[in-house]
Amino acid sequence: MDDSKHTKGIVSLILLTFGFAVIAITARYLSYHFTLFQQLYLSLAVAFIFSLFLFKTNFSFSKIKNIPKNDWIIMSVRVIIGYLIGAPLYREAIVITKISNVTFIQSLPFAAIFGWLLFKEKFTFLKFFLVLVAYLGVILIAVKDYGSTLSFGKGELFSLIATALFALSFVTRKWMSDKLNDKEITQILLLLGTVSLFIISISLGEKLPVINWNLLLFVSIFFTGLFNAVNMFFINYGFKNVKAVLAGNILTLEAIFALILAFIFYKELPTFKELIGGFLIIGSVIQMNRIK
Repeated sequence: MDDSKHTKGIVSLILLTFGFAVIAITARYLSYHFTLFQQLYLSLAVAFIFSLFLFKTNFSFSKIKNIPKNDWIIMSVRVIIGYLIGAPLYREAIVITKISNVTFIQSLPFAAIFGWLLFKEKFTFLKFFLVLVAYLGVILIAVKDYGSTLSFGKGELFSLIATALFALSFVTRKWMSDKLNDKEITQILLLLGTVSLFIISISLGEKLPVINWNLLLFVSIFFTGLFNAVNMFFINYGFKNVKAVLAGNILTLEAIFALILAFIFYKELPTFKELIGGFLIIGSVIQMNRIK
């Protein structure tokens, strides 16, 4: 693998974690003004518009026509599991649960697990043990009642499912051919996601959003769209050039950024139990990456 592309891939993933943290903050604010699907398709529509200016591409009818069927299938699957299922679960978790809890769970090493299962990256029992430690951290964060039957918080459960779906969507980038570059894939995914979510919103009987715009709302939509556009490019570039285990490790930084931003904007602080759970998750993934 090209060392320069590998380094750029790592930088892309680090920037991606900050972008994820920003979206976690803006998503909660936007939920006060839009329905779930309105928020999602508006954010992706703005992201798609940004992508047209940020990423200069040479699309033509002949190039679109020659995209392999396998690439269309993978992109469609990525839209379904990432935008149509994962994103609504994640946005709902952000609304009903502490942002720190959601992002700690987002740090779970699902990318590493899929790396073992789908791409035959190196597996050891020590790494398996570290994954179990990470899941212990999830239990500390998500379980609200340790009585005779464990009771999980709904938001934490939504975040857990979304985390697995996001990771699967990310790593399947490796199965795509080189017919499209990362910028072109980003634009196609954003467009497919926007149209699909809009159709779902209308089919559910939701009308077009009519609200009183203010500066803060405009800024929130602006940055949510901007980071969605940039994040999708970073996902495609980073997961193409960095192994899934290392990529999953880098994504744990999202929890740190989100913890800081959640305190600044919403005065949220995790409990001691939640902090211990978060440290177990992040520590296990960091240690996993250090194992040769």
